[in-house]
Amino acid sequence: MELSCDYFNSLKSTDRSLVRHFVKAARKNWRKRCISDSTGKQLSYGRTLTGALALAGEIDKLTQSQDKVGILLPPSAGGALANLAVTLLGKVAVNLNYTTSEEARKLAIEQCNIKCIISARSFLKRVAICEDMEGLVFLEDIANKIKPSVKLGAYLKARFMPLFGLTKGRYRWGDDTATIIFSSGSTGRPKGVMLSHHNLLSNIEALRMVIRLRPDDNLVGVLPLFHSFGFNCGLWLPLVCGVSVACIANPLDGETVGKCVRQNRSTILFTPPTFLLNYIRRAGAEDFKSLRLVAAGAEKLRKRLADSFEAKFGIRPLEGYGATELSPVVSLNIPDVEIGGVSQVGNKPDSVGHPLPGLAVKIVDVASKEPLEIGAEGLLMIKGPNLMSGYLNMEKETAEVLEGPWYNTGDIARVDEDGFLTITDRLSRFSKIGGEMVPHVAVEEIYLQSLDTTERVVAVTSVPNPKRGEELVVLHLDKAGSGEKLHKIIAESELPNMWKPKPSNYIKVESIPVLGSGKLDIMKLRKMAARALIKMLEDQVQMLRDDIEPTER
Repeated sequence: MELSCDYFNSLKSTDRSLVRHFVKAARKNWRKRCISDSTGKQLSYGRTLTGALALAGEIDKLTQSQDKVGILLPPSAGGALANLAVTLLGKVAVNLNYTTSEEARKLAIEQCNIKCIISARSFLKRVAICEDMEGLVFLEDIANKIKPSVKLGAYLKARFMPLFGLTKGRYRWGDDTATIIFSSGSTGRPKGVMLSHHNLLSNIEALRMVIRLRPDDNLVGVLPLFHSFGFNCGLWLPLVCGVSVACIANPLDGETVGKCVRQNRSTILFTPPTFLLNYIRRAGAEDFKSLRLVAAGAEKLRKRLADSFEAKFGIRPLEGYGATELSPVVSLNIPDVEIGGVSQVGNKPDSVGHPLPGLAVKIVDVASKEPLEIGAEGLLMIKGPNLMSGYLNMEKETAEVLEGPWYNTGDIARVDEDGFLTITDRLSRFSKIGGEMVPHVAVEEIYLQSLDTTERVVAVTSVPNPKRGEELVVLHLDKAGSGEKLHKIIAESELPNMWKPKPSNYIKVESIPVLGSGKLDIMKLRKMAARALIKMLEDQVQMLRDDIEPTER
């Protein structure tokens, strides 16, 4: 594995850039379909390159002396063109999260010192974001300024200009930053992850070795571009590899997603498991008939959800694993293959598949960091050409996760004798109770199995405990039943007593907090639990005070 890392790193050179690979793919597939979206737009590779060059000329006027450009757009033809145009200019594209708070967006803008943000009026209305944001420019206005002569010039450049001139002489070194993706913030304050051209291209090349893209493939682009999974797998993977992508602005609109897959005869879908549940409910049984691969990542794919999806659509979603810091794909289950009587197992239930080519993984002891034997559970460490260059302006935080060439994922995992990787839990989704590490996901599974549901109707978190270090708290929706019912489920389970929340630690909530990526918002979950328990204690204290006479107080 480590030798394969060395091979991929040996590919780094002056022409190791997303732009050069895309331009070559566009000229090779000039008339072939490139991008379509849910608004009805359809662009060939030739029109995509021409449009991106014309747009780049206007953006260049607005961003003189600026090295980073903000983009506030959904997966769409406009979002793709804006990212291509910015990258063609040799600038860093920063896709801003439109599902997060205004404060978090401002933090990202300030960290990157962004002065220009590209968006669209129609989109901002849909997501209820004010148009008075400083530095905001609109695609509608930019497009209206592009004269016919400029469009003709962009076409001639796209068709005939040498590659060096087309990119304004900007040969991009592999280590130059291509984008900054702000981490989801599920376990803390969002950080700007700097990903280079080499990082992203290495991950694309490793992924295409595994999924073996075909010329007639069509990817379903449902993932937001501010998410590393959507940015690389939903945008650059198809554009660099010369296949088409169908973009869908609202990934939760299951009916539209189903219609889009059916009309485009899409073959590959990358998605978090959260979206799959929505598609089961709203898409037609025949809508996903053309799909040959459904890869789920960003959170755990539960067996019941995979079973339900397969029962309705006839294809089983396969689980993968990744991280923003790793560009993002680390491992992936793939369909089993048999050729000439020789079988190759590509999928193992409960695992997240084999690591991609070019990556090295090792399992180490959480405390000592010493390597563990095959099959033992420990901290997952990864190295490879897809590893970020660091967090923007956060040297301390970068040093905390990078140990030489190895990245500390913060995940607990094991590798079996066949090389399959299994994620047990996030280290941050463990509670240390009485010196024992208690996994939150294992406790959640007991509730979900008993309730016979794949929905996220319960979420386990923890709060400090002065005697035992921490104690578990369960947040639950009304549809999960009462706290008494849930406590009975866990009390009758075979889990160790240390893993069982107290009867008083069940809190009914209106919704379980999740991030825009579909992941559980761990920080918000903990705060909700802490606030609820504090309120319960305050009420109890007040009741006691009310029982005592004023003179006795």
